[in-house]
This record gives sequence, C-alpha cells and structure tokens, in this order.
Amino acid sequence: MLKTWDEQNCDWMIEASLFTGFHKALAQKIIPHLMPDDKLCDVGCGLGRLDFEIAPFVSEIFAIDMSENAIKLLKAEVDRTGVTNLHARHGDATALDDTFDVILMSLYGAIDAQYYINHCRRKIIRITGAGTHSGLYPARHRRNTKNAVPIVQKELAKLGVTFDLDLCSFEFGQPLKTWENAVQFVLSNAPEADTDEINEFLNEKITHTGRVDFPYYLPYQKELGIFIIDVPR
Repeated sequence: MLKTWDEQNCDWMIEASLFTGFHKALAQKIIPHLMPDDKLCDVGCGLGRLDFEIAPFVSEIFAIDMSENAIKLLKAEVDRTGVTNLHARHGDATALDDTFDVILMSLYGAIDAQYYINHCRRKIIRITGAGTHSGLYPARHRRNTKNAVPIVQKELAKLGVTFDLDLCSFEFGQPLKTWENAVQFVLSNAPEADTDEINEFLNEKITHTGRVDFPYYLPYQKELGIFIIDVPR
C-alpha cells in the first residue's frame, strides 16, 4: 500500500490499520504459533502495527527497519503505550547480530531464506502477498505484481524445509477524511492519473460511512499467504 514512510503515508497506514482492524485480525493467525518465552525479531517492521498486537504473547520483540522515520514513529508509539518488551532499531535486517526463536517478515520482499534460517531457532513466519494487484486506484494504472505464494513455495522446497501455508484475506481499505484527501490518496498510488479519472474511480468505488471523522472509505480486500516455516534443528 505504501511507497515511502513519509508523514502522509504513515498517517494513512495507521488510520487504515485502526479503522479496519487489519493487523489485529492478522495477529490472530500468528499468535497460535508463538510461545510466551519466545524472543522474536520482526525484520522490515515498518510502523510495527503487527508487533503491538503480538507483544503480549512473547517475551521480547526486536523490530528492525531501514526507514529512520518509521522507527522514529514506532519508538514514539512504544513510549506512548508503555509497551516494555518491544524494542525498535533502525538498521539493515540482512545484518542480524543475534539468533531468535521466531523471525517474522511481513510483506518483506525478496529474501535469502537460508540466511534467516541460520539466525532462527524455532520458526519463521513469512507473510506474502497473494493478490496480483491493488484495487485502491484506477485499473489502467495498476502495476501487476506476482503472486508471491508459489515463488516462496518453490524456494522452500529447494531448501527442504517443512511448512504450513494459510491462504487468507482481510479487509484493509483506506478511511478518508475529505474528498480532497481521497483524491490525494489515489494520486499517491497512481501519479499518472488525471483528475477526471480519479473522480470517476472514487465515485464508483468509494463508500459513505456516516462517520464524522472518516466520512469516506475505499474498500480493499488484501489477499495473503502466511507461511509457518519449521527451522531445521
């Protein structure tokens, strides 16, 4: 959904997460695979919305991201909420200096799976996109993306590791405060779109919530594949 972790994109992400309950619902898929004494590393954590949901179910979470702004905001939220077992760090997740019970990677992109296996004692939880495009902007401007699930399946088969796969989908649309904000949101995803086609798209897709804070909502069902990977002992 995001291209960069600038202020506006961060606001949209947090608003979408809270409005839809996306990360709370996603956490319910992950929590059964966690143990109270787990030391977990979330690589490419972004704003850490998923980490806040799973923090009560593990001993410690070390959240790492390359974006200074994302980590700054995550640290501020940790301070505000008083979560004591969530530690945010700006850095390169391909240069881990420790070993963890669980490694979590959510929509992290291309990885060297063997590298993370070498830094993990128990399980890797890898969440990948299962859809081929986003429905949050006009179809003419959608950039097709590969369904990552079969790619990851093939990669794990080569490594000879066992895993469970859960194919699921969750609502993760965008709540919007004004029509102008809605136009800005679509334009951020499809900068080549002109005003007429953006307004046509919004008139077709947007729903009216009846709420004062977010009167508009752009629906989107996000398709995911959740891999629960057993680390060889």
